[in-house]
Amino acid sequence: MNKDGILLTGANGYLGLCLSRRLLTQSDSILHLCLRACDKATFEQKSSMILSRFAGFEKRLFFYPVELSQTNPFAAVNPAAITRIIHAAAVTRFNVEADLASEINIKGTEKILDFARSCPHLSKFLLLSSVYAAGLCTGTVLEKRLEGSSGFANYYESSKWQAEEELFSHYGDLPWNVLRIATIIADDEHGRVTQLNAVHNTLKLLYYGLLSLFPGRQETPVYFVTAEFVEAATLAVIERSELRQIYHLCHQSQESAKLGELLDVVLQTFASYADFRNRRVLKPLWSDQESFQLLSEGVAQLAAGSVVNQAVSSVAPFAKQLFAGKDFRNDNLLSIMPDYRPADPLVLIENMSNYLAGTKWGRSVPYAS
Repeated sequence: MNKDGILLTGANGYLGLCLSRRLLTQSDSILHLCLRACDKATFEQKSSMILSRFAGFEKRLFFYPVELSQTNPFAAVNPAAITRIIHAAAVTRFNVEADLASEINIKGTEKILDFARSCPHLSKFLLLSSVYAAGLCTGTVLEKRLEGSSGFANYYESSKWQAEEELFSHYGDLPWNVLRIATIIADDEHGRVTQLNAVHNTLKLLYYGLLSLFPGRQETPVYFVTAEFVEAATLAVIERSELRQIYHLCHQSQESAKLGELLDVVLQTFASYADFRNRRVLKPLWSDQESFQLLSEGVAQLAAGSVVNQAVSSVAPFAKQLFAGKDFRNDNLLSIMPDYRPADPLVLIENMSNYLAGTKWGRSVPYAS
């Protein structure tokens, strides 16, 4: 019987490292890790970093330099050694440029799907997607194929939807699963943050008094999860999922905080820090979508380095989502995850805010790629 070999793309990224650790400690699989590296020195540096992090597991680790922009990025991988694939590589910035989103998130997915077709022992292909592939639709979002007819807030969202469509339309014969992941705001329920994203950067603007307007509706649910939850849910999909099913790796709306609650908890937490109190930061005013759009267009005319320009431009790429309330269902996930337990969303936000303020948004990032 062929030894279980898992190919993981994006292995040197935050989520890739988290999943690698979970797979090494909770399975006997051989891990074939694809590292983004444009030259030999970068590849050796990244592979050495992972080997030192996972000391004792060296015999189960194989590394490959992979640039998804190349014509044949997986040429060095032996297809016969791969039984399962987890495609985690992607550009995840909300402000990603259209060309880059297309090159990596869409065309890169096509390339790993082509490689998957060449693997004679492949039993499962996991496409790690995002809840933002749902775009600007509102209402209930089921674990089903998305229409995409409501549009998208940015190229990141549309590229994740198009990557799913590529799978469904042209590679549906593969033994696939799609995992739509919510925003990871902390490593675990204690609130430790080792990878900053748009949420953390927005809260930093708030902490330093640079965000006087807050776009969105107070009742809009915000879908946050921990890396620990995503690891456990991904392992459940690997071990127990039905083929050709979609899984939402997020909590339901009644288990999630509302945008207004998020802002209140964050401000209350920040208020326990003297430097925040000394700035006498006022609670941001709520802005409707049209007003924030006008503001965004106006500040775009200012110098790129201006404080106002930086503050507004950092929020603008995802602002439309804060007006598009959704109710994500996760029934498929619940069916394969008997130990499912959502974190208290307000406690998680408080813990995360304490960590950010207490460390000044982290002087070091252990999981930086």
